[in-house]
Order: sequence, then structure tokens, then C-alpha cells
Amino acid sequence: AEIAWIIEDLRRDQETNSLSWGDYALLYRKHQIGELAEAGFLAAGLPCRLAQGRAIGEDPVCEYVVAALGAIAHRDDLHDDTFLDVVLPGPVVDDARAKAAASRTLVEQLEQTARALPREHGDAKKIKRALYTLRNLAALGRRHTSLATLVDEILSHRVGVYRTTLEEHHDALTDPAAHDEVVRLAATLSEAATSRRPIVLPRLGGAEIALKGMLAEVGVAVLIDCDDKSRSLASLGMTAECHPEERSDEGSAFVPGDEARALGLPLALFKAAQLFRMGSFRNEFRDFTAIDLETTDTNVAAAEIVEMAAVRVRDGVPREELSILVRPRGPIAPGATRAHGITDHDVARAPSLDAVWPQFEAFCGKDILVAHNGYHFDFPLLRRLCGAEPCTYDTLPLARELHSGSAKLEHLASRFGIDPGVSHRALDDARTLARVFLALSEVKIVRARKTSLVHLLDYLGIALALWRQSELDDEGLLLQRLCRPFSLGRYSDCLEYYRAERELAADATLPTVRDVIDGLGGEDTMKRIRAERSAAERYPLAMARLRRLIDQCGPSSLGDQIAEFLERVALSSKDGVALARERINLLTLHSTKGLEFSRVYILGVEDAQLPGGTPMRPATRAETEEARRLLYVGMTRARDRLVLTRAERRG
Repeated sequence: AEIAWIIEDLRRDQETNSLSWGDYALLYRKHQIGELAEAGFLAAGLPCRLAQGRAIGEDPVCEYVVAALGAIAHRDDLHDDTFLDVVLPGPVVDDARAKAAASRTLVEQLEQTARALPREHGDAKKIKRALYTLRNLAALGRRHTSLATLVDEILSHRVGVYRTTLEEHHDALTDPAAHDEVVRLAATLSEAATSRRPIVLPRLGGAEIALKGMLAEVGVAVLIDCDDKSRSLASLGMTAECHPEERSDEGSAFVPGDEARALGLPLALFKAAQLFRMGSFRNEFRDFTAIDLETTDTNVAAAEIVEMAAVRVRDGVPREELSILVRPRGPIAPGATRAHGITDHDVARAPSLDAVWPQFEAFCGKDILVAHNGYHFDFPLLRRLCGAEPCTYDTLPLARELHSGSAKLEHLASRFGIDPGVSHRALDDARTLARVFLALSEVKIVRARKTSLVHLLDYLGIALALWRQSELDDEGLLLQRLCRPFSLGRYSDCLEYYRAERELAADATLPTVRDVIDGLGGEDTMKRIRAERSAAERYPLAMARLRRLIDQCGPSSLGDQIAEFLERVALSSKDGVALARERINLLTLHSTKGLEFSRVYILGVEDAQLPGGTPMRPATRAETEEARRLLYVGMTRARDRLVLTRAERRG
């Protein structure tokens, strides 16, 4: 009732006074009130903007639903690309766009990329999964007549950017190639696969069964050492007949149980399998031109170029350079001069951009142009000032994907031991970028190695659960925890494989399947992992916001329901910090300092919101004083009209 009254009052005031929607602001203390107000405004067809990061279109789950519905409703390249932007990591899409240029669509280039990558490469799996999901969306749209049930099915699948559990923890994982024992084991696996001879593992308390299943997935056969098994049983007064398939061939490589003592054999063999299957993966992005622009200002819509530089790289080696000072039409802002050191005097006799652009364009040729933060600065500048539409690649998303720290160019250079020269001078920055990009590409190769073979984590989980815990290092313990959902999950048959192999071994001393499950966390953990959850259970907050809009869509065809829903979501803005001039501003009281509006509505002016507290725990004096201060700040944001509302009951 409160939001409905505000909508009616606001519409009446706007019609009477012909104000812009941006002259109105709704202020509140808690985000929940803002989200309810947003849903009400969108349902009423009023454009609005929540604080940055709070708009419904910025919620990752909502963004995924909007992209999926767009692809269902509009079967065209634009909406397909939008969906792929949402589900694939930025560097994967950027790399594909750079290689595709104008010769093929993004989907076609991604298909080609997936074919070219090793089958075990994480990016290949993500691309294939994204393309499968995209193609399946059309079928989902035909199966449903209700938007609500369609959204439930869309959210029954994994939402957002595809990242594997290994990618989410890649900083804590070591490179397989950095361990000498892993390199030796990888060579053993390669030789066994090439010669089609099995490797031989000793009895390892049941872990050998899981390792056998794991290595079979990468094409390496494993035999269990019969002599070792016989010795183990003999010590217990038992005998065992070796199965024919377990008899070692002459020349088979024997891997002792204490091999790779530093890592433990299960982890060492997993890393060896990664290195074996990913050893041929190399950086193919070795020919490009790195560019950098220095400008009169940081405003991309108005800045002019004062210096431009390019470094041509061939086969991973910088070969040629070009650096040009440019005379702008306007003055250089003092802040820009402080950054790059170029003054109006320095460029007074320099040629104009029109005069030097043909030379710069000829130097770059048809190369892929690489810039740092290029999509938000360098490339828009070139389009606006030169009409240039080159094939481009931005290294900033790649740096953010690979490193959790600062992604500034000078900080990346320091991380890789690269001399940055004079920062914010075009030629030095272009030189630095060329070397940083090559270094980032090598890091990408390392990450691809250590995050590959996710589909083997179920077997690795069993092996680690049965291994001597005292011999696992921090990485082994981390992987033991990460593997648990894979080993106990409903889509793995590793436990059934273990059961069958244990029965074939006819060895009562081996841990039972129940023992394995207990080692992985127990039956309750397995039930919890295997339990199906509805969309509302998986994403309760996002579904509550989506449901408010879905319920407003009338009983029309599915296409009309989708169109109405997307139109309402489009009324929610992602404008950032600046005020939304054509949208009603929905802001918390904390975020309004320095802002002013013609009309201000303050919602929730009641004891439960201001000052807060409950009958069991009333607000303290300090909380009351803070609430008074907040209310005063909100009230003074109004130039012409102030409305305060309170509710007897909320929820």
C-alpha cells in the first residue's frame, strides 16, 4: 500500500509540474525497502535506478535470466552474443572476438576455438557447455507456456560465468610442471599410452582402485602388482589368485607407492595426468601490435590524443616500434600533464592527428591491436577521433581473471619483473604492455594446466580419502575437500566403479564402499550433496525479486510474457555513481551526502526502521542519535517538496 500510494502521488506530481523523473528520489535506510520499491516502480512502468550494484539487472542471477530469455525470444547473433558474454569468462570471449574480426560470428569462432584446444582444456569445456546451453534454450522456450515455469527451468542449471572449482582456487594450486617427480610420472604415462603398455601400481589400501579408474580416463591402463597383493594377504594368513588381467606384462612401468613422496602419489599422479594431457598446449597469441595513447584528459567522450605509440610483436618478440607526438585542438588538462608530463608547449609544433593517423594505421596494418583497458579508453578514442574499427584485444580482463591483486599495468610489470620505463608515456607503456601480455599468456598456459581434468576429481577424491592424511600437504588437503562433492555427487559412478573393482580383487582387507563414503564425509553429506533444490531454494533473494516482476506479466503468450518482462527489467538502470537524469533515484540515506533533488520521499519513518531495534532490544542512545542524523541528512536533500511515510506493519 505504501509503494502504491507513492507511485500514485509521484505520477500526479510529475504530470502537474512536468518535472524530469531524475528530479525525484526515494530514500530509505535498508536495501530491502529499495528492492520492493524497485519492483513496484518497474511493474508500474516507471524508470528507476537503484544504487550501483543493487539494480535488478546487476544481480548475477537476474542478469543470467535476462540474457537467457533474450536468446529465447530473439534468435539472432546479438542476443546469442549477449548470452555468451554472461556465461563465459571475459578473456575467452575477448580472445574469440579478436580472432573472429569480421570474417565469422562469435559463435563460429568459439566453435573453432573449442576444436583447436586440447579436449581437457578448461576453456574448451566451458565453450562447449555454453554453446550447448545456448542451443538448448530454443527447446526450453517451446516446452513452456508460462514465464514462471520457464524461469524455474532456466535456473535449474548452473547460473553465471562458467568457472570450475579448480579455477576458483587456482591461486592455491601448484603448476604440475614445477614438480620434478610429476614431470617424471608424466613421461611414464606418456610412454605407457604410446606403447599401449599398462603401468603397475602397488597395493595402496584401496587408493590404487581409484587411481586405476582415474588413469583409465586419460587412456592409461593400470595393473595392480599381484606380488605385492599376495605378500599383503600372506601376512594375514590368506592367499589370493591373481586375475589374468592383473598379470604384469614385461616392460610395464612400476610406480612405487613412495614415488612423489612430497605430494603423495594420488596428487602426483593427478598432476602427471594434467601435464601429460596438456603438455602440448602452447600460447598461439604471439603476433600482435601493442598500442598506448596519452591524451588531454581522462574523459573518453572529449579527450584528444597527444601521444600515440605502437610496438609490433612477431613470434613473441618485440620487433619494431613507432612513437608520435600529436598536436590536439584544445589545451591539455593540468591533471593529464601531471600524469604523463606532456605540456602544451611540447606538442605546439607537433603534427595534427589527421596528419599522423595514416602512418600509425599503416604501421599497425591488419594486426590485432592490444591495449590495457582498451575497451573503455583507447579503442573508443580511436573510433571517435579516427573512425577506426581495427581488430582489438584488451588485456585488463585477462589480468583480472588470472590475478587477484592490482591489474594496473605498472603493478603487473612489477609482478613479472619487467622494467616499465617511464609510466604514462606512450612508447614505454606500449613496450611494457607487449611484454606483460606475453607474460600473462604464459600464466594462462600454467593455469590451464593446473585447472584441467576436472572430470577426474571424483576418482581423485576417493584416492585422497583413502590416503594417509599425514602425508597430504596443504594442497592435498584442499583438493580432498574440493573433490568431495564430485565423489559423492549423483552424476559420478566412481563409487560403483570402486565397488566392482573391490569385488574383483576378492580382498576383504580393502576398505568397503561404506568406508569410502565415511572417509568422504558420510551418508548425511552424500544425501545433502545429492539433494535436488528448486530455483527458489538455490537463489532465494534473486527469485523473490524476479517473482515480483514475473507475477505482473499478464496471461498472454509466452513470447508476450517474455517481452513484457524484459521491458520492465530495462526500466532498471545500471548507470553507476552519477545521478540518473531520466530515472527515479532509489538511494539509501547513507549514500545521499552532497546530492539534491526537487522532490524527496523518505520511506520507513517509523521506530522499527528509524532508529531501529525491537521490543526485546530497543535502540541504544547512540543508534537513536545516528538515526536522527540520517533522517536530517535525507530531509535536507529536498529543494522543493519533502514527503515522509511510515507503515503500521511491514513484511
